[in-house]
Amino acid sequence: MHFGNSYMGIKSINKNSNNHIAMRSIRRIVMHPHYDQYISDYDIALLELEAPIFFNELVQPICLPSSPRVFIYGTVCYVTGWGALKENIYFMYSSTKVKIIDQSICNKLYDDVITSRMLCAGNLNGGIDACQVILDSVLPRSS
Repeated sequence: MHFGNSYMGIKSINKNSNNHIAMRSIRRIVMHPHYDQYISDYDIALLELEAPIFFNELVQPICLPSSPRVFIYGTVCYVTGWGALKENIYFMYSSTKVKIIDQSICNKLYDDVITSRMLCAGNLNGGIDACQVILDSVLPRSS
């Protein structure tokens, strides 16, 4: 059974701009045994690849916090992912700053489906966020 491919080092879904990517076939997907598809609890999986990958400046392991890590509400963090910034433009890998939101506030916003294993972050006052796919305008990033 083939589970598709995993791409590492890719910055754009535009095939013409990906000279330095690595692609590996996925041998199997190991879902968390308690995954709940209705509320996305335990929403994590491991991909076993057909061949090893090699790290370089664009391909690095993901950084995960230690399990006893406490996240303070209001702390600035980053969300990353794929999204179109304007219509008819290739999806680009990007990131933006958001703040960690109090779990009780998040549960009010999401009808009590946020569990203790979930981290809620976003912009309560609007603006660029992880859930946007197409934005009206692109705001300049500041460091």
